[in-house]
Amino acid sequence: MRASDFSQRSPSAGKPRAVKETLTAVEALFADGGALSSGKPGYSRRSQQVELARSVARTISDKGILLADAPTGTGKSLSYLAPAALSGEKIVVSTATIALQHQLLNEDIPPLRRAVCKQLGYPEDEGFSYAVMKGRRNFLCTQRYHETLRMGSIFDTGAIRDLDRWASETPTGDREDLDFPLPVQTWSEVASDGEDCAPAACPFREGCFYYAHRDKAMEADVIVVNHALLLANAASGGAIFDVSDRHLIVDEAHRLEDVMSQAFGARASFGRVRYAMRQAKKKSEGVTEAADGATMAAELFFDDLETSGELGRESAAPRGYRNLLEALASVKASLKNDPKEEANNLAFMVGRLGSDLESFYREPEETHAYSIVAGRSRVANRKPYPELRSWLVDTDVAFREVVLPMFESRGVVLTSATLANGVRDGGEGGGSAFSYARSRLGLGKVGAVAIPTLSKKQKTKTVKKKVDESLGEETFDYEGRCLLYVEDGIPEPSRGGYERFTEECVRRCRDLLSMSGGRALILLSTNRALRAFKETLDIPYPVKFQGDDSPGRLVSWLKESGDGVLVGTRTFWEGIDVPGEAVSLVVIDRVPFPPPDDPVVEKLCKKAGKGWFSEVSLPRGQIALRQGAGRLMRRADDRGVIALLDSRVNRKGWGKLVVRSFPEAPVTTSPSDVEAFFEKGNSRSPGVAK
Repeated sequence: MRASDFSQRSPSAGKPRAVKETLTAVEALFADGGALSSGKPGYSRRSQQVELARSVARTISDKGILLADAPTGTGKSLSYLAPAALSGEKIVVSTATIALQHQLLNEDIPPLRRAVCKQLGYPEDEGFSYAVMKGRRNFLCTQRYHETLRMGSIFDTGAIRDLDRWASETPTGDREDLDFPLPVQTWSEVASDGEDCAPAACPFREGCFYYAHRDKAMEADVIVVNHALLLANAASGGAIFDVSDRHLIVDEAHRLEDVMSQAFGARASFGRVRYAMRQAKKKSEGVTEAADGATMAAELFFDDLETSGELGRESAAPRGYRNLLEALASVKASLKNDPKEEANNLAFMVGRLGSDLESFYREPEETHAYSIVAGRSRVANRKPYPELRSWLVDTDVAFREVVLPMFESRGVVLTSATLANGVRDGGEGGGSAFSYARSRLGLGKVGAVAIPTLSKKQKTKTVKKKVDESLGEETFDYEGRCLLYVEDGIPEPSRGGYERFTEECVRRCRDLLSMSGGRALILLSTNRALRAFKETLDIPYPVKFQGDDSPGRLVSWLKESGDGVLVGTRTFWEGIDVPGEAVSLVVIDRVPFPPPDDPVVEKLCKKAGKGWFSEVSLPRGQIALRQGAGRLMRRADDRGVIALLDSRVNRKGWGKLVVRSFPEAPVTTSPSDVEAFFEKGNSRSPGVAK
C-alpha cells in the first residue's frame, strides 16, 4: 500500500485500518528508538502518552465517545494525532486558543507526518495532509471592498492606498497576512460575511478568497478549527463545512461549555444595527431612507437602554424598542422587494437581527440567561453603548442533540489537561471524576448515551454511542519537585474585608517573591485586585502587569527577563507556557469560584437549588485552579512553588476537595517551608506535611 493510499484514504474509499493494526502501529511509533524518537528533538517515550493514544485509537474504531483528562506533560496532542493518522481516517480537530492551533500546525503535525512516513517507508510528500480552517470574517470579500469604496467609505486615503495594494498582491486574502495596521471596524466593512453573500450572483465568486480557503482545507485529512467555528457549523446544520466523513477531536474541551453557551445565545448592539444598515445601503439603492431611519431608531433605543438599564440585569423594554423593531422590519421588506438577489439575501441578516432583539423582551425562555452588558462599539469619541446578550444555560441538550448527531457514525474524543472536575480518585462518593463534564455535555452518569440520528438510513430515531473515560496519571514528579503553600495567616476574602484581604495578599506576595528571587506569575481573580497590585506592589524585581502590553509580548518578556514578575487576571490562567526557572513561583490570590452575579451561573445555581455550590460553583473553581496551577510545571525538570492565598481552604468543608484538585505535591501552611524549599533546592523540605 502506498503512503497516500493509507494516510489520505477516507472511509468511503475503502476499509479503514483494523484497530489491532492501528494499535500495533501506535506502539511502534511511540517506542524508544521508533520513528518519533529519531525525528522529533527531545522526544522520549511516555507510558501515559501511549495509553491515551491507545484509547483514542479504540474510540475511532468503535465510533464511540472518549472523555480524556491528560495532565500537563502527557503530550496529548500527539496522543490523538498519531492514532488518527495511523487509522487512515479523516479528522477534524477543534481547539479553543490560537496558541494551540499554532502548536499543532507548526510543532506537532509536521514531525508526526515525517515519522509516520518513515515508519511506513514512504516519501514524506505522500503522507497525510493537514490544514487550518478559519471563519469567513478572516478573509477579504472583494465585492464588499469595491462596494465600500463606491459608497465613499470610512477609509482614509492612506488605508485605501494600502488596502488596494494588498488586495492586488495577496494570494490568500487572509487578515493575518495584512502588512499594515487596519482597525477592526474598518476590516469588518470589507470582510466576508455569510449573511451578506450571494455566491450565484457574485462577479468575484471564482476568485473568492474565503471559498478558495475552505475548499482547499476540506481536501485535507486533518482539519484544525476553533471551537467557535465548530459550534457555528453545528448550529447551521453543517452549512459551513461538511463533517459527515470525519471523526471529531476536541482539545481544550473544558472550554467547550462556555463557547457553546455563547454560540447558541444572541447579541443585539448598536454597532450590529449600524453595520447591517450600511451593508443594506450598499446592496439596494431603494433602502437608503429606511436604513437611515433604522440607524436613528437604534441610537434612540440604545440611548434609552444606557440611561434606564442596569448592567448585569434584565430590564423592561426601553421606550424606543417598538420603533426600532418596526424600522428593521421596514428595511427587511425593502430588501425582499428588491429585484437583485444580493439584496434579497441580505434580508436574512436584518431579519435575524430583529428576531434577536425581540427575543430579549418577549416571554423569557428558561433555557437562556439574559443581561445588559458593557458594549464594545464606539460612536465618534463617546463611550460605547451597552449591549443586550443572552447565553444558553443548559448546554447538555445542545451538545447531545445538535453537535453529536453530526458525528453519529464517527468517533468523538474530548480531551483537556483539566477535563475532570479536579477529584482524580472519583471523589468521596466514588463517582466519576468526569461527572461535571458529563452533566454539562449531556452524556449521562455512566455507560452509553443515546443521540438523535440525522441519517436517513437509520430506521430508529436514535443511535447509542459508548462513552469511555481516561483519567491520565500525572507525568511530572510533583512530590519531589513541587510544594503547595496554602495561606493560613491572612483574613478571608469576604465581601466586607476585601480591601484588607488584597492588602495582605500584596504583603504576602512580597515575602514569597523575596524567597523565590522573583521568577513568578501572580494570578488574580478580579480586575479590582489587579489595580490594587499595580498601585502597591513595590518589589526589587522587574514587574509587568496585564495591560502593559499584549499578552503574547508579556509572556515573551517573562521568559527572557530572568527574574521578572508578571501579574495578571484570567487571561493568564491558561494557555501560558513558560518552561524553566523563569516561572518558579505561581501565586493564586483566591479560589476562582464563578461570580454569583454572572447571568449563566446565577440561573444554574437557581436551578440546582440547595446543591448549587457542589454542582455549579465547586467544579468550576476546581477546574480553574488546575488550569492556573498548571502554569508552574511545564517540563519534567521544572521545579517550584504553588501558593494559594485563600485561607478559607483551611477552614471550610470544601477546602479538602480544593486541595485535592491540585497535583499531589507536599502541602504546607508555613512560609518557612517555602523559604527552605527555595534556599536548599532539596526535593522535600523538613516539616512539610503530605
